[in-house]
Amino acid sequence: MLIHLKQFIRSPFFPIFMIVFVDVLGFAITIPVLPLYVQDEFGGTAVQITALTTFYFATQLIAMPGLGRLSDRVGRRPVLIISQFGTFLALLLSALAPSLIYLYAARIIDGLTGGNISVAQAYLSDVTDKHNRTKGMGIINAAFSSSLLIGPAFGSLVAARFGPRLPFAAAAALSLLTILLSYTLLPKAQKSAPSTGQARPKNLKALLLLPGMLLLLALALGDRIAFLTFQPTWVLWMEHILFAGRDLATVQRAAGWLLTLTGAAGIITQIALVGPLTKKLGEKWMIIVGTGMRAFAWGMMALFPFLAPTLLAAPLIGMGGGIGLPALTALITYAAPPEQQGYAIGLMQASKGIGRIIGSTMGGVVFQYIAPSATLTTSALISATLLVVMLRLPKREA
Repeated sequence: MLIHLKQFIRSPFFPIFMIVFVDVLGFAITIPVLPLYVQDEFGGTAVQITALTTFYFATQLIAMPGLGRLSDRVGRRPVLIISQFGTFLALLLSALAPSLIYLYAARIIDGLTGGNISVAQAYLSDVTDKHNRTKGMGIINAAFSSSLLIGPAFGSLVAARFGPRLPFAAAAALSLLTILLSYTLLPKAQKSAPSTGQARPKNLKALLLLPGMLLLLALALGDRIAFLTFQPTWVLWMEHILFAGRDLATVQRAAGWLLTLTGAAGIITQIALVGPLTKKLGEKWMIIVGTGMRAFAWGMMALFPFLAPTLLAAPLIGMGGGIGLPALTALITYAAPPEQQGYAIGLMQASKGIGRIIGSTMGGVVFQYIAPSATLTTSALISATLLVVMLRLPKREA
């Protein structure tokens, strides 16, 4: 086992793992820390807090295609290093921010350079053959899941003990380490990126008119709207409703553990349940079950805003995503011809990006101007509406 670990550390997989891990970690630690940091340090409102998320996803959506094209021209390695440097600057700026405007600048910088994951995937595609490519993509998924599991707990516990700035500083230090790893360990010479001309259909309209494609893209959009309406304000809801009257450190720790519980449920579901459920239910009913679990969880927390119901509901959010989201991606690839599947997934990512922007903006407005629990109710209602639409999904032909 020690030999395998040494081989992994010396391989291109290790810096790629660290790149993705730190990139997602930098975002993950902000989930429990950033809302209370903005509210208590700078007097920010719910709309201002969720606008940080909106700015991040909007700039990321704008910049990601350009970063991908740039990596095709100049190589993956320099673009990866540039994007990591942007993450480092954003985290450092967040740690040192003297006012709210600096946090907005940090989120914009992070979004504009936040194409690390897509470029990392392209890098692994360049340096692996078809026999090892699945393993390489598994490394990225492992890094993504690990950081989402560790990040919220790390950020909340450190913030509760040392204040909200230190988690950002610690993540910035780790980001600087990955820049050095990339510079020293990633090979300078890479394969030429394959042409993507055949992956893009000559007629976008023809792809959208394929049976079920528009419906699936709409579901991807709606799913992200529902999730991002809830997610950026969940910690604020905990402080206002679930742990009302408790001190900030207690709220910070409890929020981190609840987020970790949610993430762990999603990871376990992906590892243990997705395969068997795919065979037993099929993708259509996996999407329905996953969305139904999330709708039930959000509705339960809205109707019963107490700790015990929340402890029961939180894992359902992670499990629902773990069951439904992979199935939705699979159905989109099944709906597209083989030579157009990459482009179809790109359209799905664009739909999700738009949904994240709409959802995070809407969540702040609903939280601030209607009621804290109204965000949960809104997410539950959107998901319930999606359930009705999902019944129209065609079954995948055997």
